[in-house]
Amino acid sequence: MRPIGVVASWSKSFYTYVLVYKEAERVVREESLVIIRDRARAKQYLGVMRWLTKIDPLLPATQRSGVVDNPRLAEMATNLPFENSYVRIVGEVRDGRLEPSADPPTPRSEVLLVESPEDVDLSLGEGLIVGEHKHSGIKVPLDPSYLPYHICVVGATGTGKSRLVKALVDEVLAKTGWKVIVFDHSGVDYVSYYSDKVVDSSQIMPDPPTLGELLADASMLEEQLDYIVSSIYAYIAYMHGLGSSAKPPKTLEGFGREAAVRGGVSREPGHCSLEAVEHLDLTDPERVMTGIKWSLDSLVKCVYEVGSSLKAREATLAKMSLLLRTYARGLVESLNEKKLTTGDVVDRALKEGLAVVDLSRADIRVKRFVVKSVIEGLWRLVDERGEKPRVLVVVDEAHNYACERCAPSLSAIERTAREGRKWEIGLVLASQRMIDFSTDVRNNINTFYFSRLQTPGDFKNLEGVLDLGGIGPDTLSTLSTREFFFAGLGNPLRFPILVKVREVKEPEVEKVGEPETAGGSGGS
Repeated sequence: MRPIGVVASWSKSFYTYVLVYKEAERVVREESLVIIRDRARAKQYLGVMRWLTKIDPLLPATQRSGVVDNPRLAEMATNLPFENSYVRIVGEVRDGRLEPSADPPTPRSEVLLVESPEDVDLSLGEGLIVGEHKHSGIKVPLDPSYLPYHICVVGATGTGKSRLVKALVDEVLAKTGWKVIVFDHSGVDYVSYYSDKVVDSSQIMPDPPTLGELLADASMLEEQLDYIVSSIYAYIAYMHGLGSSAKPPKTLEGFGREAAVRGGVSREPGHCSLEAVEHLDLTDPERVMTGIKWSLDSLVKCVYEVGSSLKAREATLAKMSLLLRTYARGLVESLNEKKLTTGDVVDRALKEGLAVVDLSRADIRVKRFVVKSVIEGLWRLVDERGEKPRVLVVVDEAHNYACERCAPSLSAIERTAREGRKWEIGLVLASQRMIDFSTDVRNNINTFYFSRLQTPGDFKNLEGVLDLGGIGPDTLSTLSTREFFFAGLGNPLRFPILVKVREVKEPEVEKVGEPETAGGSGGS
Protein backbone atom coordinates (compact mmCIF):
# COMPACT_ATOMS: atom_id res chain seq x y z
CA MET A 1 0.00 0.00 0.00
CA ARG A 2 1.09 3.54 -0.71
CA PRO A 3 2.25 5.52 2.38
CA ILE A 4 0.46 8.88 2.43
CA GLY A 5 1.16 10.38 5.85
CA VAL A 6 1.62 10.03 9.60
CA VAL A 7 -0.67 10.30 12.61
CA ALA A 8 -0.36 13.68 14.34
CA SER A 9 -0.72 14.49 18.02
CA TRP A 10 -4.02 14.38 19.91
CA SER A 11 -5.16 11.12 18.32
CA LYS A 12 -8.31 9.51 19.74
CA SER A 13 -9.84 6.06 19.50
CA PHE A 14 -12.49 7.23 17.04
CA TYR A 15 -10.65 9.92 15.07
CA THR A 16 -7.21 11.34 14.54
CA TYR A 17 -5.41 13.99 12.51
CA VAL A 18 -3.02 12.94 9.79
CA LEU A 19 -0.24 15.00 8.24
CA VAL A 20 -0.20 14.13 4.53
CA TYR A 21 3.12 13.63 2.71
CA LYS A 22 3.80 16.22 0.05
CA GLU A 23 4.09 13.66 -2.74
CA ALA A 24 0.82 11.99 -1.65
CA GLU A 25 -1.35 15.11 -1.84
CA ARG A 26 -2.26 14.38 -5.47
CA VAL A 27 -3.72 10.91 -4.73
CA VAL A 28 -5.55 11.42 -1.43
CA ARG A 29 -9.30 12.06 -1.73
CA GLU A 30 -12.19 12.68 0.62
CA GLU A 31 -13.72 9.34 1.75
CA SER A 32 -10.57 7.39 0.82
CA LEU A 33 -10.08 4.27 2.94
CA VAL A 34 -6.77 4.08 4.83
CA ILE A 35 -4.92 1.69 7.09
CA ILE A 36 -3.15 3.15 10.12
CA ARG A 37 -0.22 0.86 10.91
CA ASP A 38 0.73 1.29 14.55
CA ARG A 39 4.03 -0.59 14.74
CA ALA A 40 4.66 0.48 18.34
CA ARG A 41 1.61 -1.49 19.50
CA ALA A 42 1.41 -4.03 16.66
CA LYS A 43 -2.06 -2.83 15.63
CA GLN A 44 -3.83 -1.87 12.43
CA TYR A 45 -6.79 0.48 12.14
CA LEU A 46 -9.19 0.98 9.25
CA GLY A 47 -10.22 4.59 8.72
CA VAL A 48 -11.87 7.03 6.32
CA MET A 49 -10.21 10.30 5.33
CA ARG A 50 -12.31 13.42 5.77
CA TRP A 51 -11.88 17.19 5.96
CA LEU A 52 -8.80 17.37 3.75
CA THR A 53 -7.31 20.78 4.46
CA LYS A 54 -4.56 22.87 2.78
CA ILE A 55 -2.53 24.98 5.20
CA ASP A 56 0.06 27.69 4.50
CA PRO A 57 2.15 28.76 7.54
CA LEU A 58 2.73 32.16 5.92
CA LEU A 59 -1.00 32.79 5.44
CA PRO A 60 -2.70 32.06 8.75
CA ALA A 61 -6.44 32.64 8.64
CA THR A 62 -6.42 34.77 11.80
CA GLN A 63 -3.67 37.34 11.05
CA ARG A 64 -2.24 39.33 8.17
CA SER A 65 1.30 38.78 6.92
CA GLY A 66 3.57 40.48 4.39
CA VAL A 67 3.10 37.63 1.93
CA VAL A 68 -0.43 38.83 1.22
CA ASP A 69 0.84 41.98 -0.49
CA ASN A 70 4.13 40.62 -1.84
CA PRO A 71 3.65 37.84 -4.39
CA ARG A 72 7.45 37.39 -4.80
CA LEU A 73 7.80 36.31 -1.18
CA ALA A 74 5.01 33.76 -1.70
CA GLU A 75 6.80 32.36 -4.77
CA MET A 76 9.97 31.85 -2.73
CA ALA A 77 8.07 29.63 -0.27
CA THR A 78 6.23 27.25 -2.61
CA ASN A 79 7.12 24.19 -0.52
CA LEU A 80 5.73 25.52 2.75
CA PRO A 81 2.00 24.81 2.19
CA PHE A 82 0.97 21.39 3.41
CA GLU A 83 -2.13 19.23 3.74
CA ASN A 84 -3.68 17.49 6.70
CA SER A 85 -6.75 15.37 7.18
CA TYR A 86 -9.15 14.21 9.81
CA VAL A 87 -9.40 10.41 9.75
CA ARG A 88 -12.51 8.80 11.19
CA ILE A 89 -11.47 5.44 12.61
CA VAL A 90 -13.90 2.68 11.63
CA GLY A 91 -12.32 -0.03 13.77
CA GLU A 92 -9.32 -2.20 14.47
CA VAL A 93 -8.44 -4.95 11.97
CA ARG A 94 -7.72 -8.25 13.72
CA ASP A 95 -7.30 -11.56 11.90
CA GLY A 96 -9.40 -10.42 8.95
CA ARG A 97 -12.21 -9.07 11.14
CA LEU A 98 -13.12 -5.55 12.14
CA GLU A 99 -13.36 -4.95 15.89
CA PRO A 100 -14.37 -1.78 17.77
CA SER A 101 -11.44 0.50 18.47
CA ALA A 102 -10.75 0.76 22.20
CA ASP A 103 -7.61 2.94 22.21
CA PRO A 104 -6.09 5.59 19.92
CA PRO A 105 -3.28 4.94 17.44
CA THR A 106 0.18 6.12 18.44
CA PRO A 107 1.26 9.48 16.96
CA ARG A 108 3.81 9.05 14.12
CA SER A 109 2.10 5.81 13.07
CA GLU A 110 2.20 5.45 9.30
CA VAL A 111 -0.98 5.92 7.25
CA LEU A 112 -1.37 3.90 4.04
CA LEU A 113 -3.90 4.36 1.24
CA VAL A 114 -6.23 1.47 0.38
CA GLU A 115 -6.45 1.47 -3.43
CA SER A 116 -7.75 -2.04 -4.14
CA PRO A 117 -9.57 -4.86 -2.33
CA GLU A 118 -6.28 -6.80 -2.14
CA ASP A 119 -4.65 -4.07 -0.05
CA VAL A 120 -6.44 -4.99 3.16
CA ASP A 121 -7.05 -8.37 4.80
CA LEU A 122 -10.67 -7.85 5.76
CA SER A 123 -13.57 -10.27 5.35
CA LEU A 124 -16.96 -8.58 5.08
CA GLY A 125 -18.89 -11.78 4.37
CA GLU A 126 -21.28 -12.64 1.57
CA GLY A 127 -24.29 -10.57 0.73
CA LEU A 128 -26.06 -8.33 -1.76
CA ILE A 129 -23.74 -6.12 -3.83
CA VAL A 130 -25.22 -2.96 -5.36
CA GLY A 131 -21.86 -1.27 -5.87
CA GLU A 132 -18.39 -0.82 -4.42
CA HIS A 133 -16.44 1.70 -2.38
CA LYS A 134 -15.78 4.63 -4.69
CA HIS A 135 -11.98 4.86 -4.31
CA SER A 136 -10.80 1.39 -3.33
CA GLY A 137 -13.18 -0.89 -5.21
CA ILE A 138 -13.93 -2.85 -2.03
CA LYS A 139 -17.39 -4.41 -2.18
CA VAL A 140 -19.43 -3.77 0.96
CA PRO A 141 -22.31 -6.29 0.88
CA LEU A 142 -25.75 -5.80 2.37
CA ASP A 143 -26.38 -8.65 4.79
CA PRO A 144 -29.64 -10.27 3.53
CA SER A 145 -30.60 -11.29 7.07
CA TYR A 146 -31.40 -7.60 7.63
CA LEU A 147 -33.91 -7.32 4.77
CA PRO A 148 -36.88 -7.51 7.18
CA TYR A 149 -35.32 -4.69 9.22
CA HIS A 150 -36.22 -2.36 6.34
CA ILE A 151 -34.22 -0.14 3.99
CA CYS A 152 -34.55 3.51 3.03
CA VAL A 153 -33.06 4.90 -0.19
CA VAL A 154 -33.17 8.68 -0.01
CA GLY A 155 -31.78 11.33 -2.33
CA ALA A 156 -32.69 14.32 -4.45
CA THR A 157 -34.00 13.95 -7.98
CA GLY A 158 -31.29 12.65 -10.32
CA THR A 159 -29.12 10.94 -7.72
CA GLY A 160 -29.88 7.46 -9.08
CA LYS A 161 -32.25 6.02 -6.49
CA SER A 162 -34.14 3.84 -8.96
CA ARG A 163 -30.90 2.38 -10.35
CA LEU A 164 -29.77 1.47 -6.85
CA VAL A 165 -33.13 -0.15 -6.07
CA LYS A 166 -33.07 -2.00 -9.40
CA ALA A 167 -29.62 -3.39 -8.57
CA LEU A 168 -30.84 -4.38 -5.10
CA VAL A 169 -33.94 -6.14 -6.46
CA ASP A 170 -31.81 -8.12 -8.91
CA GLU A 171 -29.46 -9.17 -6.11
CA VAL A 172 -32.34 -10.27 -3.89
CA LEU A 173 -33.87 -12.36 -6.66
CA ALA A 174 -30.53 -13.91 -7.65
CA LYS A 175 -29.06 -14.64 -4.22
CA THR A 176 -31.92 -15.16 -1.76
CA GLY A 177 -35.19 -17.04 -1.54
CA TRP A 178 -37.11 -13.80 -1.05
CA LYS A 179 -39.95 -12.70 -3.33
CA VAL A 180 -40.30 -9.05 -4.38
CA ILE A 181 -43.27 -6.75 -4.99
CA VAL A 182 -42.42 -3.37 -6.56
CA PHE A 183 -44.82 -0.43 -6.61
CA ASP A 184 -43.74 1.84 -9.48
CA HIS A 185 -45.34 5.20 -8.72
CA SER A 186 -44.71 6.80 -12.13
CA GLY A 187 -44.46 3.65 -14.25
CA VAL A 188 -41.11 4.71 -15.74
CA ASP A 189 -38.53 3.48 -13.24
CA TYR A 190 -39.10 -0.29 -13.06
CA VAL A 191 -41.86 -1.28 -15.49
CA SER A 192 -39.60 -1.23 -18.54
CA TYR A 193 -37.03 -3.47 -16.85
CA TYR A 194 -39.49 -6.18 -15.87
CA SER A 195 -42.11 -5.98 -18.63
CA ASP A 196 -43.14 -9.63 -18.25
CA LYS A 197 -43.83 -9.18 -14.53
CA VAL A 198 -46.00 -6.06 -14.71
CA VAL A 199 -49.49 -5.71 -13.25
CA ASP A 200 -51.39 -2.65 -14.48
CA SER A 201 -53.09 -1.02 -11.49
CA SER A 202 -55.78 0.40 -13.78
CA GLN A 203 -57.02 -3.18 -14.16
CA ILE A 204 -57.31 -3.69 -10.40
CA MET A 205 -60.78 -3.39 -8.87
CA PRO A 206 -60.93 -0.85 -6.01
CA ASP A 207 -62.72 -1.79 -2.81
CA PRO A 208 -66.16 -0.23 -2.08
CA PRO A 209 -64.92 2.62 0.16
CA THR A 210 -62.28 3.66 -2.41
CA LEU A 211 -64.79 3.42 -5.25
CA GLY A 212 -67.17 5.53 -3.20
CA GLU A 213 -64.52 8.22 -2.77
CA LEU A 214 -63.79 8.23 -6.50
CA LEU A 215 -67.46 8.53 -7.39
CA ALA A 216 -68.06 11.23 -4.79
CA ASP A 217 -65.06 13.22 -5.97
CA ALA A 218 -65.88 12.88 -9.67
CA SER A 219 -69.49 13.95 -9.06
CA MET A 220 -68.81 16.65 -6.45
CA LEU A 221 -70.73 14.69 -3.84
CA GLU A 222 -68.16 14.54 -1.04
CA GLU A 223 -70.80 15.38 1.56
CA GLN A 224 -72.92 12.44 0.38
CA LEU A 225 -70.07 9.89 0.55
CA ASP A 226 -71.81 7.72 3.17
CA TYR A 227 -74.91 7.35 0.99
CA ILE A 228 -72.79 6.42 -2.03
CA VAL A 229 -70.68 3.81 -0.23
CA SER A 230 -73.77 2.22 1.33
CA SER A 231 -75.40 2.09 -2.09
CA ILE A 232 -72.35 0.41 -3.61
CA TYR A 233 -72.52 -2.38 -1.03
CA ALA A 234 -76.25 -2.83 -1.68
CA TYR A 235 -75.66 -2.91 -5.43
CA ILE A 236 -72.94 -5.55 -5.04
CA ALA A 237 -75.20 -7.68 -2.87
CA TYR A 238 -78.00 -7.59 -5.40
CA MET A 239 -75.87 -8.18 -8.49
CA HIS A 240 -73.97 -10.97 -6.77
CA GLY A 241 -77.33 -12.61 -6.07
CA LEU A 242 -78.20 -12.47 -9.76
CA GLY A 243 -74.95 -14.11 -10.82
CA SER A 244 -72.12 -12.83 -13.02
CA SER A 245 -73.89 -13.68 -16.29
CA ALA A 246 -76.99 -11.63 -15.59
CA LYS A 247 -77.52 -8.28 -17.23
CA PRO A 248 -78.24 -5.33 -14.93
CA PRO A 249 -81.96 -4.50 -14.98
CA LYS A 250 -82.97 -1.21 -16.52
CA THR A 251 -85.04 -0.47 -13.45
CA LEU A 252 -85.15 -1.76 -9.91
CA GLU A 253 -88.44 -3.51 -10.50
CA GLY A 254 -88.25 -7.15 -9.49
CA PHE A 255 -84.93 -6.92 -7.59
CA GLY A 256 -86.25 -9.10 -4.80
CA ARG A 257 -88.18 -11.49 -7.01
CA GLU A 258 -85.27 -12.15 -9.40
CA ALA A 259 -82.84 -12.67 -6.54
CA ALA A 260 -85.19 -15.12 -4.86
CA VAL A 261 -85.65 -17.13 -8.04
CA ARG A 262 -81.88 -17.33 -8.56
CA GLY A 263 -81.14 -18.33 -4.99
CA GLY A 264 -80.22 -14.85 -3.87
CA VAL A 265 -81.32 -12.97 -0.79
CA SER A 266 -85.06 -12.64 -0.30
CA ARG A 267 -86.27 -9.09 0.20
CA GLU A 268 -89.06 -6.72 -0.79
CA PRO A 269 -89.69 -6.55 -4.54
CA GLY A 270 -88.37 -3.38 -6.19
CA HIS A 271 -86.17 -2.46 -3.25
CA CYS A 272 -82.33 -2.18 -3.25
CA SER A 273 -81.89 -3.04 0.39
CA LEU A 274 -79.03 -2.69 2.85
CA GLU A 275 -80.40 -5.77 4.57
CA ALA A 276 -79.03 -7.86 1.70
CA VAL A 277 -75.49 -6.74 2.60
CA GLU A 278 -75.73 -8.72 5.83
CA HIS A 279 -75.70 -11.91 3.75
CA LEU A 280 -72.78 -10.83 1.52
CA ASP A 281 -69.35 -12.38 2.12
CA LEU A 282 -67.10 -9.34 2.55
CA THR A 283 -63.81 -11.16 3.13
CA ASP A 284 -62.82 -10.34 -0.47
CA PRO A 285 -65.28 -7.74 -1.82
CA GLU A 286 -63.06 -6.81 -4.78
CA ARG A 287 -63.26 -10.39 -6.05
CA VAL A 288 -67.05 -10.22 -5.91
CA MET A 289 -66.96 -6.85 -7.68
CA THR A 290 -64.99 -8.27 -10.62
CA GLY A 291 -67.67 -10.90 -11.17
CA ILE A 292 -70.71 -8.64 -11.51
CA LYS A 293 -71.99 -6.29 -14.20
CA TRP A 294 -71.78 -2.56 -13.64
CA SER A 295 -74.42 -0.14 -14.92
CA LEU A 296 -74.59 3.53 -14.02
CA ASP A 297 -78.36 3.70 -14.44
CA SER A 298 -78.91 0.75 -12.09
CA LEU A 299 -76.39 2.08 -9.59
CA VAL A 300 -78.08 5.50 -9.58
CA LYS A 301 -81.44 3.87 -8.90
CA CYS A 302 -79.80 1.93 -6.08
CA VAL A 303 -78.41 5.17 -4.66
CA TYR A 304 -81.92 6.61 -4.75
CA GLU A 305 -83.46 3.59 -2.99
CA VAL A 306 -80.76 3.34 -0.32
CA GLY A 307 -80.77 7.09 0.23
CA SER A 308 -84.54 6.99 0.71
CA SER A 309 -84.25 4.19 3.26
CA LEU A 310 -81.67 6.28 5.14
CA LYS A 311 -84.07 9.24 5.25
CA ALA A 312 -82.17 11.45 2.83
CA ARG A 313 -84.06 14.55 1.70
CA GLU A 314 -85.69 14.49 -1.71
CA ALA A 315 -83.46 17.35 -2.87
CA THR A 316 -80.37 15.40 -1.87
CA LEU A 317 -81.58 12.31 -3.72
CA ALA A 318 -82.26 14.36 -6.84
CA LYS A 319 -78.84 16.00 -6.61
CA MET A 320 -77.04 12.65 -6.29
CA SER A 321 -78.96 11.18 -9.21
CA LEU A 322 -78.25 14.16 -11.47
CA LEU A 323 -74.55 14.52 -10.71
CA LEU A 324 -73.79 10.81 -10.87
CA ARG A 325 -75.51 10.50 -14.25
CA THR A 326 -73.64 13.57 -15.49
CA TYR A 327 -70.09 12.85 -14.31
CA ALA A 328 -69.69 9.20 -13.28
CA ARG A 329 -70.66 7.18 -16.35
CA GLY A 330 -67.13 6.58 -17.61
CA LEU A 331 -65.87 5.58 -14.18
CA VAL A 332 -68.70 3.12 -13.53
CA GLU A 333 -68.53 1.54 -16.97
CA SER A 334 -64.74 1.11 -16.66
CA LEU A 335 -65.35 -1.25 -13.73
CA ASN A 336 -66.54 -3.89 -16.18
CA GLU A 337 -62.96 -4.08 -17.55
CA LYS A 338 -61.31 -4.56 -14.18
CA LYS A 339 -60.76 -8.27 -13.62
CA LEU A 340 -57.84 -8.22 -11.17
CA THR A 341 -57.71 -7.83 -7.40
CA THR A 342 -54.90 -6.93 -5.09
CA GLY A 343 -54.91 -10.59 -4.03
CA ASP A 344 -53.85 -11.46 -7.58
CA VAL A 345 -50.72 -9.32 -7.10
CA VAL A 346 -49.76 -11.25 -3.96
CA ASP A 347 -50.44 -14.59 -5.64
CA ARG A 348 -48.32 -13.63 -8.63
CA ALA A 349 -45.37 -12.53 -6.52
CA LEU A 350 -45.47 -15.73 -4.47
CA LYS A 351 -45.72 -17.88 -7.59
CA GLU A 352 -43.32 -16.09 -9.95
CA GLY A 353 -40.98 -14.39 -7.49
CA LEU A 354 -41.61 -10.84 -8.70
CA ALA A 355 -44.59 -8.59 -9.37
CA VAL A 356 -44.20 -4.98 -10.53
CA VAL A 357 -47.33 -2.87 -10.04
CA ASP A 358 -47.59 0.00 -12.51
CA LEU A 359 -49.40 2.74 -10.57
CA SER A 360 -48.97 5.45 -13.20
CA ARG A 361 -52.55 5.56 -14.51
CA ALA A 362 -54.32 5.42 -11.17
CA ASP A 363 -55.74 8.18 -8.99
CA ILE A 364 -53.64 8.77 -5.86
CA ARG A 365 -56.43 7.30 -3.71
CA VAL A 366 -56.43 4.14 -5.82
CA LYS A 367 -52.64 3.99 -5.62
CA ARG A 368 -52.75 4.12 -1.84
CA PHE A 369 -55.55 1.56 -1.74
CA VAL A 370 -53.52 -0.83 -3.92
CA VAL A 371 -50.40 -0.45 -1.75
CA LYS A 372 -52.41 -0.94 1.43
CA SER A 373 -54.38 -3.93 0.16
CA VAL A 374 -51.39 -5.79 -1.27
CA ILE A 375 -49.42 -5.38 1.97
CA GLU A 376 -52.48 -6.45 3.97
CA GLY A 377 -52.68 -9.51 1.71
CA LEU A 378 -49.21 -10.48 2.92
CA TRP A 379 -50.29 -9.99 6.51
CA ARG A 380 -53.29 -12.25 5.97
CA LEU A 381 -50.82 -15.05 5.30
CA VAL A 382 -49.40 -14.31 8.75
CA ASP A 383 -52.68 -13.78 10.62
CA GLU A 384 -54.66 -16.64 9.09
CA ARG A 385 -51.98 -19.25 8.35
CA GLY A 386 -49.03 -18.31 10.53
CA GLU A 387 -46.80 -18.23 7.43
CA LYS A 388 -43.68 -16.13 6.92
CA PRO A 389 -44.08 -14.71 3.40
CA ARG A 390 -40.40 -13.70 2.91
CA VAL A 391 -41.45 -10.86 0.64
CA LEU A 392 -39.61 -7.58 0.08
CA VAL A 393 -42.01 -4.71 -0.68
CA VAL A 394 -40.47 -1.86 -2.69
CA VAL A 395 -42.39 1.43 -2.58
CA ASP A 396 -41.21 4.03 -5.08
CA GLU A 397 -41.81 7.72 -4.20
CA ALA A 398 -42.67 6.46 -0.73
CA HIS A 399 -43.41 9.92 0.69
CA ASN A 400 -46.74 9.62 -1.15
CA TYR A 401 -47.64 6.47 0.82
CA ALA A 402 -45.91 6.69 4.22
CA CYS A 403 -46.75 10.25 5.28
CA GLU A 404 -48.98 11.13 8.22
CA ARG A 405 -51.86 12.01 5.87
CA CYS A 406 -51.35 9.06 3.52
CA ALA A 407 -54.38 6.99 4.47
CA PRO A 408 -55.06 4.18 3.86
CA SER A 409 -51.57 3.01 2.82
CA LEU A 410 -49.87 4.41 5.93
CA SER A 411 -51.42 1.94 8.37
CA ALA A 412 -50.21 -1.07 6.37
CA ILE A 413 -46.70 0.37 5.97
CA GLU A 414 -46.49 1.23 9.67
CA ARG A 415 -47.49 -2.27 10.72
CA THR A 416 -44.88 -3.74 8.41
CA ALA A 417 -42.23 -1.35 9.74
CA ARG A 418 -43.04 -2.40 13.33
CA GLU A 419 -43.61 -6.14 12.93
CA GLY A 420 -42.05 -7.16 9.61
CA ARG A 421 -38.74 -8.34 11.08
CA LYS A 422 -40.48 -11.11 13.01
CA TRP A 423 -42.54 -12.36 10.06
CA GLU A 424 -40.05 -11.75 7.23
CA ILE A 425 -41.83 -8.95 5.41
CA GLY A 426 -39.34 -6.23 4.49
CA LEU A 427 -39.71 -2.70 3.14
CA VAL A 428 -37.58 -0.73 0.70
CA LEU A 429 -38.80 2.87 0.77
CA ALA A 430 -37.30 5.06 -1.96
CA SER A 431 -37.97 8.77 -1.64
CA GLN A 432 -36.71 12.28 -2.14
CA ARG A 433 -38.13 13.32 1.23
CA MET A 434 -37.71 10.98 4.17
CA ILE A 435 -38.78 13.89 6.36
CA ASP A 436 -42.34 13.29 5.13
CA PHE A 437 -42.45 9.74 6.53
CA SER A 438 -44.46 9.22 9.69
CA THR A 439 -42.44 9.01 12.89
CA ASP A 440 -43.35 5.36 13.34
CA VAL A 441 -42.00 4.49 9.90
CA ARG A 442 -38.77 6.51 10.25
CA ASN A 443 -37.94 5.03 13.64
CA ASN A 444 -38.20 1.46 12.36
CA ILE A 445 -35.88 1.73 9.35
CA ASN A 446 -32.47 0.26 10.09
CA THR A 447 -30.49 0.37 6.83
CA PHE A 448 -29.96 3.49 4.71
CA TYR A 449 -28.57 4.50 1.35
CA PHE A 450 -28.44 8.29 1.17
CA SER A 451 -27.06 10.79 -1.33
CA ARG A 452 -27.57 14.48 -2.05
CA LEU A 453 -30.73 15.65 -0.28
CA GLN A 454 -33.46 18.10 -1.22
CA THR A 455 -33.29 20.47 1.76
CA PRO A 456 -31.30 21.08 4.98
CA GLY A 457 -34.36 19.80 6.87
CA ASP A 458 -33.93 16.41 5.20
CA PHE A 459 -30.37 16.19 6.52
CA LYS A 460 -31.44 17.06 10.07
CA ASN A 461 -34.14 14.42 9.87
CA LEU A 462 -31.63 11.81 8.71
CA GLU A 463 -29.22 12.87 11.43
CA GLY A 464 -31.95 12.26 14.00
CA VAL A 465 -32.38 8.57 13.14
CA LEU A 466 -28.86 7.54 12.08
CA ASP A 467 -25.25 7.84 13.24
CA LEU A 468 -23.69 9.67 10.29
CA GLY A 469 -20.13 9.12 11.48
CA GLY A 470 -19.15 12.75 11.01
CA ILE A 471 -20.67 13.24 7.55
CA GLY A 472 -22.01 16.75 7.03
CA PRO A 473 -24.39 18.28 4.48
CA ASP A 474 -21.43 19.78 2.62
CA THR A 475 -20.09 16.29 1.99
CA LEU A 476 -23.40 15.15 0.51
CA SER A 477 -23.56 18.17 -1.79
CA THR A 478 -20.39 17.01 -3.59
CA LEU A 479 -21.72 13.55 -4.50
CA SER A 480 -22.26 12.63 -8.14
CA THR A 481 -24.99 10.50 -9.69
CA ARG A 482 -25.08 6.92 -8.35
CA GLU A 483 -22.94 7.82 -5.32
CA PHE A 484 -24.56 6.91 -2.00
CA PHE A 485 -23.48 6.47 1.58
CA PHE A 486 -24.37 3.00 2.84
CA ALA A 487 -25.12 2.88 6.57
CA GLY A 488 -27.01 1.03 9.28
CA LEU A 489 -27.52 -2.58 10.33
CA GLY A 490 -27.22 -4.04 6.85
CA ASN A 491 -23.70 -2.61 6.46
CA PRO A 492 -21.14 -5.08 7.93
CA LEU A 493 -18.85 -2.16 8.81
CA ARG A 494 -21.63 -0.50 10.86
CA PHE A 495 -20.23 2.78 9.55
CA PRO A 496 -21.35 4.99 6.64
CA ILE A 497 -19.28 4.07 3.58
CA LEU A 498 -19.39 5.82 0.21
CA VAL A 499 -20.35 3.40 -2.57
CA LYS A 500 -20.61 3.90 -6.28
CA VAL A 501 -23.68 2.01 -7.47
CA ARG A 502 -22.92 -0.31 -10.37
CA GLU A 503 -24.04 0.56 -13.87
CA VAL A 504 -27.56 -0.56 -14.68
CA LYS A 505 -28.16 -0.99 -18.39
CA GLU A 506 -31.04 0.80 -20.02
CA PRO A 507 -33.94 -1.54 -20.85
CA GLU A 508 -34.13 -2.68 -24.44
CA VAL A 509 -36.66 -0.70 -26.44
CA GLU A 510 -38.79 -2.61 -28.92
CA LYS A 511 -38.41 -1.57 -32.53
CA VAL A 512 -41.39 -0.08 -34.33
CA GLY A 513 -43.34 -2.74 -36.15
CA GLU A 514 -42.13 -5.63 -34.02
CA PRO A 515 -44.74 -7.56 -32.03
CA GLU A 516 -45.10 -6.55 -28.41
CA THR A 517 -43.46 -8.65 -25.74
CA ALA A 518 -45.97 -10.56 -23.69
CA GLY A 519 -46.59 -8.60 -20.51
CA GLY A 520 -48.01 -9.42 -17.11
CA SER A 521 -51.64 -9.38 -16.16
CA GLY A 522 -53.14 -6.17 -17.46
CA GLY A 523 -50.11 -5.25 -19.61
CA SER A 524 -47.31 -2.79 -18.89
